Amino acid sequence: MSKSHQGFIAKMMRLRTAPWIILCGVGPIPGLENIEDPDTNQASLSGSDYPSLSQAGKKHYDPTPHLSYIRNLQQRQPPRTAIERFGVGYQDYLQAPLQPLTVNLESITYEVFEKDPIKYEWYEKAICKALRDWADQKKATSHPDGKVILAVVGAGRGPLVTRALKASADAGVEIDLWAVEKNQNAFVLLQRHNDTIWGGKVTLVQSDMRSWKGPLVRQQPTTAATGPVGESLGIASSLLESKKGQHDLGRPSEISEHQGSAMCHTHVDIIVSELLGSFADNELSPECLDGVNDVINPVHGISIPASYSAHFTPVSAPKLHADVVHQTVSNPAAPETPYVVMLHAIDFLSTTDTPASGESSNPNNGNGNRASTPSSSFSTTEFPTPFVQTAWSFSHPNRHIPPQSPMQSTISNAHNVRQTRLAFPSQNRGVCHGLAGYFETVLYGDVELSTNPVTMDAKSASMISWFPIYFPLKVSFRKYPP
Repeated sequence: MSKSHQGFIAKMMRLRTAPWIILCGVGPIPGLENIEDPDTNQASLSGSDYPSLSQAGKKHYDPTPHLSYIRNLQQRQPPRTAIERFGVGYQDYLQAPLQPLTVNLESITYEVFEKDPIKYEWYEKAICKALRDWADQKKATSHPDGKVILAVVGAGRGPLVTRALKASADAGVEIDLWAVEKNQNAFVLLQRHNDTIWGGKVTLVQSDMRSWKGPLVRQQPTTAATGPVGESLGIASSLLESKKGQHDLGRPSEISEHQGSAMCHTHVDIIVSELLGSFADNELSPECLDGVNDVINPVHGISIPASYSAHFTPVSAPKLHADVVHQTVSNPAAPETPYVVMLHAIDFLSTTDTPASGESSNPNNGNGNRASTPSSSFSTTEFPTPFVQTAWSFSHPNRHIPPQSPMQSTISNAHNVRQTRLAFPSQNRGVCHGLAGYFETVLYGDVELSTNPVTMDAKSASMISWFPIYFPLKVSFRKYPP
């Protein structure tokens, strides 16, 4: 068989329900066809009809070469990847995206995400690098005692909190750790973990991150009366003193007395979150992080992730299209609903065979449109490499949020509006049923996560936390090559 035929057969063998493979026109199979009475055959055979031992040993004869070839293809199948093992039963199954901002997730949902072998390890690497860089660059902290204030917002059941403590120990940098979670059910487990696992090292806050005023710290007695610690960037007394005419940078300046010393809100040096959806921002990560933007240290503050971008490519997906059409009978909005899907029975309509390093650009502007280039680890011999382009991106902390107008009663979200217009080359004809969406994110420095099939192997192979997103088209259209 040609490489393309081998690739097609291999793909069919990896389906959720593998099809039967029938061999036609290959002749009879010994032992299954033309079966005769063995006693009759033995009676008619003479001694000269049997080969000698030397003749029988020299000759190799495969009575079923075609069947052996197919079995060889099956045995040469590479082991299933982590996401393929995890997604057994979910191939081409339409699922509604999660809405963690409006709906409290169940414990089983958290448990599934926590099984990811890559995501949390990469987060730990990013936090460790950020802490080491902070110490090496001798940056001033927001804590009067010189600790780096680190907050995990949207802490869930606490996997990132555990990783942050490990990263602090590995980096040798002391932190003041805060965990903010609005889900009261998950918060109960956070309290238990803090008592039994974390040793009371974490300050827990049950609150929506957007209404959180920031961590509370105790001022030094010498500076308690001079002004809020929020004016400071370090632990030196001179930096703790507020200056006339300075504002509190949008943070509350509420001060309370506790055991003879003043308590006040201060900044967060490093803020960590896992709010990304299958299309980067589709679970409102930008809006949530905008709510804590004023809490982040305005000079040295770090957000993990630092940036993320959305990517997509047109696909032909007849099975998904049929499922969406079937749902339209009971749900007229089905063709206008994005779905989280483990894509399998699809064809990429725009492909490229140009070899490259596998690094995709990570634009820092909000409307950068760039195409991902194929990774060297992505096989170009069996399947074509998809041509995936960047739709838009977001960066945090966002220093360019426009101030709210006093004439408006609601906060404007216009700075998060994105739109794009892209062209995808196509060499072959096909029917476009929708768009396959992915994301890439820079956690910190060179630590990145990706669901983009072009760059995933190079950046975060075996990650299972996110399936791609599928945007169906209400009316499919045919694509003709130029």
